[in-house]
Amino acid sequence: MSHSGAGFSGDVDPDLPLSPEGITFHVACTSKHLADRIIFVGDPGRVKTVGAYLDTGSITYEASHREINIITGSYHGVPVTVLSTGMGTDNIEIMMNEVHILKEYDPKKRRWRARAGDALADPLETSFDPSKVKLIRVGTCGTPNEEVQVGCLAITQYAIGMDNTCQYYDAPAVNSTADVQEVLAKVQTTSLGKVQVYATKAAPAITQGLVDACTALNSKANASEQQRYYVGATCSASGFYGCQGRSVGRFRGHLTAPNLTEELGDLCFNVSEGEQRVVNIEMESSALCYLSNLLGYQAGAVCVVVAQRSRSGRAFTTPEQLAKALSNAITVALETLTKD
Repeated sequence: MSHSGAGFSGDVDPDLPLSPEGITFHVACTSKHLADRIIFVGDPGRVKTVGAYLDTGSITYEASHREINIITGSYHGVPVTVLSTGMGTDNIEIMMNEVHILKEYDPKKRRWRARAGDALADPLETSFDPSKVKLIRVGTCGTPNEEVQVGCLAITQYAIGMDNTCQYYDAPAVNSTADVQEVLAKVQTTSLGKVQVYATKAAPAITQGLVDACTALNSKANASEQQRYYVGATCSASGFYGCQGRSVGRFRGHLTAPNLTEELGDLCFNVSEGEQRVVNIEMESSALCYLSNLLGYQAGAVCVVVAQRSRSGRAFTTPEQLAKALSNAITVALETLTKD
């Protein structure tokens, strides 16, 4: 199935574009096709890769529109949707809004579903529990941390937004906690102080679930097959090159933060979980965690480290390393999503 925004006509709200069937403008599905447990991948081709891990014969829906592919099936009998976002926090902002619409807006009644505690909630209707929506990004990343090797998994505990996407939204409550403020204050001591960065936190239950799933995975593997992983802060950039400290050609000498990789690699945060470091740099997790926190959804991320960019180690994964680690990342994400 596919659709085009050009097919939206008639009585359509331009600020909340939905087809008469309840299909959102970018995600080619209705609410009944979107599970509460969702895996985000950046690469549209990776949707089928993740879909292969779902229960045999369980796929009930599959569609594509632009760079957004979607498959819904089940894992261990639990409904799961796999959704591609494309690259960047700007795309995550679109996806989070449309997940929110599909989960909480009734297109027939043209109103938002009530949550527990809403002043005008209908006592005869079941209220919506936002915490049941769980999202995990599975992707790839680089690392500025000399301890983190290629082929490892980076699990997000804190998310640092080097983009400006979430500057258009008020900060969620978790951003005012001492831990998040510690992360933000330390980041602002770097050259990122010239940029309006923000910080937030992944859902603790998702982070711990990913750690537990890695532990369980390793308990079944022999010594040579152990999957190494690191938990810490994820930095999300709005681009791949200068935005992540890569100086290319004639852009060299024109970067706002030319030593970004080294600065991020040196950071250390004293938070309630203990001493933490930046474990990876990518392009999506900050907006995923920030907007999920605003909505009361539970979100986190697990990424395969494909590039080691620290002072002391420059390396890139082999295809074999990537395939093995990505398989493990998919497994631990699915295991985490489907545990109550």
